[in-house]
Amino acid sequence: MARKGLRLVLIIITIMILLPGCSGQSDSAQKPAQPESQRAETPTEFKKIISETEKIILLTEQKWRNRQPSMLSQSMPVQQKEGNLAEQSGKQQQSGKQSPEDGQDQGEQNKQHGQQEQEEKGSDMQDSWEQETKSLMSIHENWTTLQVKAMQAGMSNTTKSFFDEALDRLTAEINAQNDEESLLAAIDLYGQFTEIARLFQAELPPSFYDTKYQVMLVAALGQMGEWETAQTQTISMQEEWDTLKKQADRAEKSTVNCSEIAIQDLARAVNNNSRELVIIKGEIAVKEMTKLQEELSSKKMTRQQS
Repeated sequence: MARKGLRLVLIIITIMILLPGCSGQSDSAQKPAQPESQRAETPTEFKKIISETEKIILLTEQKWRNRQPSMLSQSMPVQQKEGNLAEQSGKQQQSGKQSPEDGQDQGEQNKQHGQQEQEEKGSDMQDSWEQETKSLMSIHENWTTLQVKAMQAGMSNTTKSFFDEALDRLTAEINAQNDEESLLAAIDLYGQFTEIARLFQAELPPSFYDTKYQVMLVAALGQMGEWETAQTQTISMQEEWDTLKKQADRAEKSTVNCSEIAIQDLARAVNNNSRELVIIKGEIAVKEMTKLQEELSSKKMTRQQS
């Protein structure tokens, strides 16, 4: 009886020893997150991807606005056009005071100028997506290089997959020259930056990218009249801002307060279902976020130098 009891104890001990090795979890999977001080510096490729994505957002947003009947979205182009017409009229009046011999030359110049404008307009129509395509190519090229560095820094397959899917979507929409969907796709790509930023030494708190993503998304949805979705998204926007505000201790209090007020104003504009207000408040919110970004980055560099 004693021998059977001894055998049972040995069997139990053996099982307990073998269980950790059979759990299917590697040592590396249980390692704690790498301290920020030991992470690699933020790669230049990542910064370029951010810059090019922001360019696409600005370009596609302007394209979309130009197609809208809103007087607010068309005000600047109209003013510029009126200014150009006034300038041309002034030149024509001055030329009218010149000698009659110059009249024929002036008429020929006007004709050539008109032909040149038509050619330029035709060229602009044909190449209207040239800048977006150029920025897109730059994103693809830099993502190829960044992937290697990000994987070395511990990027998960899920993060890579989400980024690939967002970039594929943006590529398809720019290829289709769909300004509205290209804008939303570019904003979606921006929303993937947070997880990439966590892999490297942060010039900005990773929550900055989440907050700016939410601001741009809310503004875009509001301008497009997607009020129910935009209003739901304002909750996430304000939650992300609350997280960022706690991490933005390096910035001046006045800069943080301006960003907070701008975000609150944007949320109010969306809740009022006012496209004109959303355009104004959205632009202000993005500008204030940019100011906050510049301040946080400069304070980070100052700390590193000291």
